[in-house]
Parts: sequence; C-alpha cells; structure tokens
Amino acid sequence: DGEVTVVMNMFTIRGVNLTDPDNFLYSANMIPVARAHGLWDPAAEGEGTFDFTRAFSGGEYAHKFYSGRRMWGAFRLVNPAVVLDPDYGDLRLDAPYPWSVPPAKPLTAADLHRMHRDWYAGTPFDMTHGLAAGPFGSPDRFNGGAAEASV
Repeated sequence: DGEVTVVMNMFTIRGVNLTDPDNFLYSANMIPVARAHGLWDPAAEGEGTFDFTRAFSGGEYAHKFYSGRRMWGAFRLVNPAVVLDPDYGDLRLDAPYPWSVPPAKPLTAADLHRMHRDWYAGTPFDMTHGLAAGPFGSPDRFNGGAAEASV
C-alpha cells in the first residue's frame, strides 16, 4: 500500500529476501534452478537476498531503453519529486530504478490514462520534436524499428 510500480515488458522484481517467508513468497525450486543454470552465485552476490530480475530476465526486449525509459517516464509522472536518471547502463544488471515509488498524490483513472498517453513532453525525449515528429509535431511514429517509444 502507498506505492506504485510499473512493468514495461520486463521483469521488475529485484531483491527477494530469502530469510523472510512472511513477506516473500516464491517457488521452492527457484533457487535450485538458478544455481543449476549458473544464474545465481550466493558466494558472489550474498546468501540472503536473491535478485530475481538479474537471474531470470532476458533484459530489455528490443533495444536499450525499450523498458527502462518507459519506467523512468511513468515514475516521473507518478511522483515528480523522485528524481531518477533517464540514462543507465544495463537495466537488468545495474538495477537503476526502484521497484516502486510513493505517488505524490492518490492516483485517479484519469492519471493512469495520462500516463498511457505520455510522450515525454517537456523532457529531452519529447517525441513532438525532431525530424520523426514530422511537420506537425506528432508524437506518433509510423515505424517500430529500433527507435524509442512513448509510454
């Protein structure tokens, strides 16, 4: 309660506390599978916490910023006071964003609609600017390709 998370086509669960069964539920074979496939080394990463995304995620689907930039975009709308860097190294390995943030105010259905329509207005990634926006400054892109997409 009191937090908002976003899931943008990538796993987002990070630290699973393996010593707190009251607050963390997981399959009994999660750790054996991760160890058997070399996805988790408790000696290197610590015995008590398991990073689910680092172990099991394939990373960003199409290209760098495919998921992370949209996470950043949604979090900036949920709570503008939470300052997050839109640039990062590897979203899967570096964990640049928190799993959730507290909203600046209770969210309404209209707020959620606004988030889904966001095109990064007023940021360096504003999709109404640049050559791809066309002569009328449209945030809509006709090509999928390797370009960034709005939330």
